[in-house]
Order: sequence, then C-alpha cells, then structure tokens
Amino acid sequence: MEYDSIMNEYDSKLFDVLAQSSNRTFFFASNMKDNTARWSKGAVEYFGLGSELLYPADIEWLKRIHPDDKGAYLKDFEDMANHVSAYHDVEYRMLNAEGDYVWVNCKGYMTYDEEGNMDFFAGFVTNLGVRNKIDPVTGLWTLHEFRKDTEELLYNNKCGAAVLIGLNNFKRINDEFGYSYGDKTLYAAAHKMLGVRTPGTRIYRMDGSDFALLLENAACEQVAREVEKMQQAFFSLEIERNQVQLDFRAGAVLFPQNGKYIDQIMSNMLIALENAKSAGGRGVSIYTEEMHLKKTRMLRLRDAMRECVNEGFKGFSIVMQPIIDSRTGKGTSCETLLRWSDERFPEIGPMEFIPVLEDTAFIIPVGKWIIEQVLKYLNEWEERGLHAIEKVHVNVSYIQLHDDDLVDFTVSKLNEYHIAPERLVLELTESCRIGRIDELTQRLQKFKDQGISIALDDFGTGYASLAVLKDIPTDIVKLDHTMIKSVVGTEKERKLIEFIISFCNNVGIIVCAEGVENTTIMGIVNEAGAGLLQGYYFDKPLRVEEFYNKYVK
Repeated sequence: MEYDSIMNEYDSKLFDVLAQSSNRTFFFASNMKDNTARWSKGAVEYFGLGSELLYPADIEWLKRIHPDDKGAYLKDFEDMANHVSAYHDVEYRMLNAEGDYVWVNCKGYMTYDEEGNMDFFAGFVTNLGVRNKIDPVTGLWTLHEFRKDTEELLYNNKCGAAVLIGLNNFKRINDEFGYSYGDKTLYAAAHKMLGVRTPGTRIYRMDGSDFALLLENAACEQVAREVEKMQQAFFSLEIERNQVQLDFRAGAVLFPQNGKYIDQIMSNMLIALENAKSAGGRGVSIYTEEMHLKKTRMLRLRDAMRECVNEGFKGFSIVMQPIIDSRTGKGTSCETLLRWSDERFPEIGPMEFIPVLEDTAFIIPVGKWIIEQVLKYLNEWEERGLHAIEKVHVNVSYIQLHDDDLVDFTVSKLNEYHIAPERLVLELTESCRIGRIDELTQRLQKFKDQGISIALDDFGTGYASLAVLKDIPTDIVKLDHTMIKSVVGTEKERKLIEFIISFCNNVGIIVCAEGVENTTIMGIVNEAGAGLLQGYYFDKPLRVEEFYNKYVK
C-alpha cells in the first residue's frame, strides 16, 4: 500500500513538515474508503505502530485503546458517520511502545463524498501523558514523576534524601507584578537550581511555588551542601533585567529511616518544611520524630481552640498590664493581653496558642471578643464613676485588619458601651510587618477616621526604619523590650534610643518604652523623653479583678 492512496506529493511534503513541528503531537491522515492511515514518524516510534502506513487502520488503532475507553471512541465515530458532527475530539488512554497506557487527546475532521459517505479523515493526537511528566512553566519533572522516582528507589531498597523547597513571599511577586512575571520567576529559580546541582540530583516542580530535590545515597551533610549552593545561587536572580530578591526554606526527609513509603515521605517533608519556616534562618531542616510529635500537638491544639471558640470562647480570658505616665508616675492606661486555659494543655502560653489562632483565622472572632470585653469593663468602671484608666490598648494582627467588618464592629461596640473612640488604642502586632505598607496604611486610616488611636508595637526589631512612620498613621510607638534592655549596654545603643525618642517627640508621636525592669532602665528612658513606661518594674499582667483593685479604684 502506497502513500499516494492517501495524499498527493504536495500534501505528503506538507504532512512531513507538520510531523516534525512537535514531539508531543502526532499527525495522521486516513483514507476512509480503503481503511488506510498514514501516521507521523513520532507516532510510529512512540506507539510502536511498526510503520507509517497503518492497515487496516480502524482495527490496528482500536486494539491499542484501553478497553474502558473504546466505547467513547466508537461513539464519536458513529456520530461522524451519521453526520451528527464532522469534528472528532476525544480523550482516551492509549498503549505506548513501552506497554504503558497514557492519556491522549485526538482531534480531527471528517470529509464526505457526494453520497454522504465518510471519505477523508485527518487530524492529530496530543500526548497528555507528557503533561503529567513535564511542568510547562519550568521544564522540570512534575510531582507525578517525583512520586514515581521515589517509589522506584524505595522498591529497589535504595537510601537517600527527599527535600521540599518552599519559596518565601512568592505570593507577593504574583500580587505586585502579575502571574506572567511569577511564571518567569519560577522558571529562573528552576534553572538556577539546575545550574548548580550536583550531578545525580533530580529537581522537580511540585504544587504552587514548591520544588523538590531527590538525592540518592545522601546523608545530612550532602543535603545541607546541596541546599546551601542553591540558596547562594538565588542571590543573583534576574527577571526581565530586574534583580529579584528571592529566598526559600527547605525541609528534608532521609529515607527509608524516616519514610518507608511515598505518602509518609511527602507528609514528613511538609512537616520538616513547616519547621524550617517557623524556625527562620537559612539552611535545611531535617525531619525528626520530635517534629512529628510537635505537629500532632499542633493539630490537637487547633481542634481544641476551634471547640472553645465555638462554645462561646470557653477558656479564654484577658489580663491587663498597666502603662505608666512618665510625668505623673500613675497607671493611666493599660495593655490588654489574651490568655487561654484548657486542661488538655496545661500551662500553655500565648507564644504558642496565638500563632495557632492566626493560622486558623480564629483570631478574627477572638479579637472581636477581646474588644467587646475591654469596652464592657470600661463601661462598668465609668458607671461606677471611676475614670483612672484613660486608654486601653488591644493587639490586632495582620489577619484581623483584613476583616472588612472590623471597623464597623468596633465602632458599633464603642457606641453600644458609650466609650469615646480616642480611648481605644489598636496595637499592630509583629504579623503586621508583612504585606504592603500602602495597603496597611489604607486600612489603618479607616480606624483613624473614626477617632481610634494606632500604636506601632515592637518598634526597632522588624520595621525597616523611621521612614515607615511617615506612611503609617500612628499615634504611639512602643519600643521593643529587647531594644530597651540594650540601653544599659554601649553608649551607641543608648544614643540610638535617645534619637528615636527625640524624633518621635518632634513629630508628635508618643513613645512607650516596653520592658522596663529596673530603676536604671527607667531612669535612662525617662531622661530621654519617653512619655509612657511599661514593664515588670511596675507590674506584671494582672487578672482584671486585680487590675481593678490596684489601678481603677
């Protein structure tokens, strides 16, 4: 059987050109009258057809289709024969030359003779199996291939390490520059890693902005060196002639000792990566059993806190720490702090449970509960004719500020309890340092417009510089306790504190010195001009009843 039964010389040349245009798409042309089909050379090799000319075309092709998919394939051909549609577009599984079924998509068009019989059929088959193997953005192997390769190593009793890499702040790149720029960043990051990897290290694109490394016969030292090389390579990342600051955290699992099957390895990789992100710093976090126990405790903690929130904030309470007016020495305001008690987690502190509230967004309803509790207490004191406490400070996180209802809720509660807005101070916690300053400023301004005061907490530890004060509409700056403790150190540290306080005083911002623990520190910050003082030298956070008896009465 010759090609000219299917196409003339010109069409044959055109077919050859198209067949060379892609290694993932296979072209065909079929003469329906004599049941012959010509296939591109790539199809012959990939599907093991034997030759470019297939006869009988229908039987030879159909026998390679997965039994479960033959019905859909034949139904589509029946529709073409009955003139329901001349277009063919079907996905099915096809047996390749290696004996594996792969998903393909077949598109084609049927022509008919004058009597309406099927005459000529042509189109192309796209190998969807490739999509499962190669990531189209980075050109790396995919998650599917990572699982397959790791399972193969485990099956052959090989040892090694699997490393999960998570890019930091990649969402910000997408938000600020768009997804196209984000894709270019992923591509550049992937090829930086490819350029410095040790021969034999396999790199994969996982979900989102995560990557994975697979190292055979590797121990902790080799993993650490491989990760360090890649982190250093990221220092010179360039996208569209712009230098991009990109970094990552990495979590690794040594197998088979910490993972005997693929799902266990992937679960432990995530745990190790989470540990690396929470710990901060560079390098790689190697999975340990202690991390698993910590993760299990965290999941139990989340469930317990969800239960308590849903049961009317059971176990939650507030404490108050006085803030001293440096001119009078009296406690004229206070900071409200959250506490939580549960018999399942004895002696748990806010450093452990507040991050859980933020991660789960339970901080939104809990934060509103705190605001209402504070205003309720102020109202009770007012009704008793007690006015010693002029202002109350309440901490708010980045997540809370993104609650569009928070402004209206706060204003409604101020009105309900007849509290003047200027008596409420919202303190921005450390989590507010992430994100865009302009967006943060807009949200804070909504509170300012209602007369509510804003305090910048932990100043001196994470904010870039004093320049941020010109953008954020703040009334009070609270110097971080670690910064305050340093004033008893070198002259340079003391001068820095004095400069910050002087600057704030000159632009009308009140400075509160946190962490005042002795007379030496109190004397220094007092002399420097701090308007407010807070710390254990004056008092610890107190239960509301104790605070009432000492500072309100």
